[in-house]
Amino acid sequence: MTTDRRPDEIELDGLDQQLANADDGDVTALTRAVATYETRLSTAHEDGESDRYRSISRAYREQLITVLDDAIQTEGWGLLEEFLNAYHPETTDGFPHVTTILQNVTGRYLIRTRLSDSVDAIPVPALAFFSSILDQIEGDGYDFIREALHPYGWGIGHPDHSVADNIHQHASTGLPLVNAMLEHAFYADQHSAMELLEQLINDEAVRQTLPYRSGEISGPRYLLDAPAGTVSEFSPTIPRYWEWQEDLDYEFVLDEDVEKRIRDIVTEEGIDRDLPTDWTIADLTL
Repeated sequence: MTTDRRPDEIELDGLDQQLANADDGDVTALTRAVATYETRLSTAHEDGESDRYRSISRAYREQLITVLDDAIQTEGWGLLEEFLNAYHPETTDGFPHVTTILQNVTGRYLIRTRLSDSVDAIPVPALAFFSSILDQIEGDGYDFIREALHPYGWGIGHPDHSVADNIHQHASTGLPLVNAMLEHAFYADQHSAMELLEQLINDEAVRQTLPYRSGEISGPRYLLDAPAGTVSEFSPTIPRYWEWQEDLDYEFVLDEDVEKRIRDIVTEEGIDRDLPTDWTIADLTL
C-alpha cells in the first residue's frame, strides 16, 4: 500500500539523504543540500507559510552548518568561495535564505584563519561578503542576519579591506550592531580595536543618547560594553552552535596599555561616577 505524500515532504526526505551523503564527503551532495534548503525556504516564504518556514529552518539549520563547516575545513577556501558566489547578496533581490548559514561558516573561517595564520591570510571576498550584507541592512528586521554579522570584526587590520572604516561608517545608524562587531574586533586585535573605539567615541555622530532599559545611555558608554565583554564571565555565542574559545583553546587577556586607555575614557566621560570605587573593566558590561 502506498501513502500519499506532499511534494515538499519528499523534497525534505531528499535533503536528509543529501546531508547524509555530504557528511560522508560527497561535495556534490552538499551543493544539492544547500540548494534544496534554499528552495524549500523560498517556497514557504513565497506561499506565506511562516510556520513551515520556521520548522524547516529549525530542523536543518544546525546540521547544515555543521556539515558545510566540516567540508570547508577539509576542502579549503575554494569550496566556501563557490557557495558565497552562488548565494551572494549582491546577486539577488533581498537576502538568499541560506544567508545566515553562510555567515555562520564564513565567521568560523575568519576566526580560525586569523588565529591560526594572520589577518593577511583572510581572503578579501570573505570580508566583502560581510560588508555587502552590512551595507544592505536597513531599518528593523533581519535579526538573525544582523547577529551573524558580529564576526566581521575579526577582519580588523586587513591590508586590503578596511573593516574599521566600514564599521565606523555604520556607527551613527546602528550602534548596537557596531558594538557587537567591535567586541569581536577586540578578540582579534585589541590595539586596532582600541584605536577604532577611540575614533568612534570622538565622532559627534556617535555622541548621542540611546534608549536603554528604563532610561537613556550615551553612545560612548554603550560602546565601552565591547571591551568589557571580552573580559566578562560570559562567553561569545556567535557564531551559533560553536564554542570557539573552547574549541580553539583561545583565552583573551587585556593588555595593560589598552586597559589604561579605556580607563582614561571612563574618567574623561565622567562614567566612573556611576561605578564602584574599585571598578574593573568587566564592570562596564551592560
